[in-house]
Amino acid sequence: RLPDEARVVRGRQWGAPRRELWGVVAERTLRLPLLPHLECRVAELWPLLFFDRERRQVDDQLTAGLGFSRVNRFFLVADRRRGKCRFGPPHGTLALDRAWRSFGLGSYLLARLISWGGAHYPGSAVTTEHFDLQPLDIDRPMLNSFCRRAGFDLIFHAPDGVTCCAKRMELLSAHYDRQRVEAFGCEGSPGDWFNPVFQGEKIATLIRETWLRDS
Repeated sequence: RLPDEARVVRGRQWGAPRRELWGVVAERTLRLPLLPHLECRVAELWPLLFFDRERRQVDDQLTAGLGFSRVNRFFLVADRRRGKCRFGPPHGTLALDRAWRSFGLGSYLLARLISWGGAHYPGSAVTTEHFDLQPLDIDRPMLNSFCRRAGFDLIFHAPDGVTCCAKRMELLSAHYDRQRVEAFGCEGSPGDWFNPVFQGEKIATLIRETWLRDS
């Protein structure tokens, strides 16, 4: 199924803005005929290449490790029957794999979900989540900044527990750092280029020739 929206994105690393992560962000809405009261919005990041603007070259070692098949997905599930929204994935908090953190793209994915939820379910309550940070391999300061920027309240519990809460969707902020993250449109339908599993090399070449050629 083609995504509702898809775009090429660039994220600049925190503290090292000339180091960039390029990829594709795709969004889609899922509905289950057997559960008509549920609606799920999915925002997914497909990282494609790392670019070092200081050296003006692609980091081939890191880029090759992506394999054009690695993906992180964030979810927002709306339950119209209960008037509630829940962020996911269900097995843990909203966090990218460690290698892709600090480029601002996790905040961009969350902002896209909040924008959709605020437009479609503004009055819905947001399910409170409880997490154990230790198995998630995420630092407290990073999680605190990530969640509070979006409007969530965090309560940390000793030694590694955290509670994340917000009252209603309309109170959350679809904010992300526009100086670090930029999205680029492409000609043609998203189906022409959005799936890196099968077209990763083609999309990486498009990025090199369109946005990195004069770097």
